Amino acid sequence: MATFATKLMCLFLILGLAAPSFASDIINIDWSLEASLDLDLTLNVGDVVVFNYVPKLHDVVQVDIDGYKSCVPTNILYRDASGKTTITLDKAGVRQYISSVATDCLKGLKITITVL
Repeated sequence: MATFATKLMCLFLILGLAAPSFASDIINIDWSLEASLDLDLTLNVGDVVVFNYVPKLHDVVQVDIDGYKSCVPTNILYRDASGKTTITLDKAGVRQYISSVATDCLKGLKITITVL
């Protein structure tokens, strides 16, 4: 007959195996005109996106859909020009990012990220 401690240990083991996975992915993006042109990604809540680029040549600007379509960052939701922008996708929805430097966006340096 199994002891109480053995039953309790089995219960913890079963619960541990049945627990949902909260693993997140890290997605590195080469944010340059040579590599990242008009991207469309579908990712998950908890994933981390890292934009790698040369500061002063590019930036990462989160804009609304109008700013994305027109490449005019009139309603800036977020901006970084550090050269390594890290964004944790903390909720579901659609996000648009562009580079607002010179004509980068018009040349295709923009991305839509759908977060599930």
